[in-house]
Amino acid sequence: METQALFSFRATKPFIAETTQSAKLAGLSRSEYARRAIEEMNHRLMRERIAMLSKQLSAESLAVNEALVDTTADGLHA
Repeated sequence: METQALFSFRATKPFIAETTQSAKLAGLSRSEYARRAIEEMNHRLMRERIAMLSKQLSAESLAVNEALVDTTADGLHA
């Protein structure tokens, strides 16, 4: 089991009331609701980062491949 630590932040009273109500509607404690929301955001940001890095790698790979195509006229291919 993972050890747990306290995580807190300041929020406006309206935000807390809205979050409390949303957690209640979801059948979750406010802490569990916040944990899940933060976890979902963390995963979304990671997916976006992976997609961006994948696009960059794809573009770099395409550029390398195009550069290699130009080398086929050097007489070294079979």
